[in-house]
Amino acid sequence: ANAFETPPRMADLVDTAAGCVGATACTLGGLPFDVAKARLQAGGAGHAYSGLADCLLTTARTEGALALYRGMVPALSSALAENSVGITVQRSLRRALGVDDGGQRPSVGTELGLGAVTGVFTSVAICPFEVLKVRLQLNHDLVDAGPAALLRELRSLVGSEGLSGLYRGIGSLVCRDVPYNTLFYGSYESLCTLFMRLTGVQRKEELATGWVFLSGGLGGCIGWSLVLPFDVVKTRVQSGAESRALPLVRRIVATEGVQGLFRGWTA
Repeated sequence: ANAFETPPRMADLVDTAAGCVGATACTLGGLPFDVAKARLQAGGAGHAYSGLADCLLTTARTEGALALYRGMVPALSSALAENSVGITVQRSLRRALGVDDGGQRPSVGTELGLGAVTGVFTSVAICPFEVLKVRLQLNHDLVDAGPAALLRELRSLVGSEGLSGLYRGIGSLVCRDVPYNTLFYGSYESLCTLFMRLTGVQRKEELATGWVFLSGGLGGCIGWSLVLPFDVVKTRVQSGAESRALPLVRRIVATEGVQGLFRGWTA
């Protein structure tokens, strides 16, 4: 063995830490689009937007630019929880199953299965943060968007619905994250394997950073595009406007068409 090779558990910590740093950067840079996505998905009388740009500009003009950063604390908490739990579960499962031993890359089916299991764990971890984030993002009359507003929303939610209110929409979230993680991790790892073969390297750690970025970007696009209908349902259920997912899906299709299930795709 290489004397300078990183021990497996240390590699887990490094990957998890890197994922958390990446999650923080993505959240800070992408939160305005996340706010816009939630508002486009929720719709509602008096808050109809013609598209992403209109939503961003209207929100900034009528509520101030800081409104585009509503829900930052739960959004950041959700991203950190998703990345730390997701990466830890992935690494642990791969080590337990020995799927990367001997330099052999696992099959596509194995990658998809690992992604699906990861999605269950991440859904449970992030659901409370997602509920609070959505409610803050959809509040058009919020004056104080700091920690005080978050605590008020938390007290209000738990007071009216109990602790179970923090897991409102968990079914839709699982239906989003299990296939998303299946598609993302499956596509990402499979694309990395493809690029390893094309470039002639034996280990993913030897793959050039550009190929890794490309694999992650393509995997994310594939996964997100296919699970967006579940995200639309999740947003409306977690906002408190709806309670049952299946009747909601039927109503969206009947009143808005199939395209209604893909609101917020451009965000």
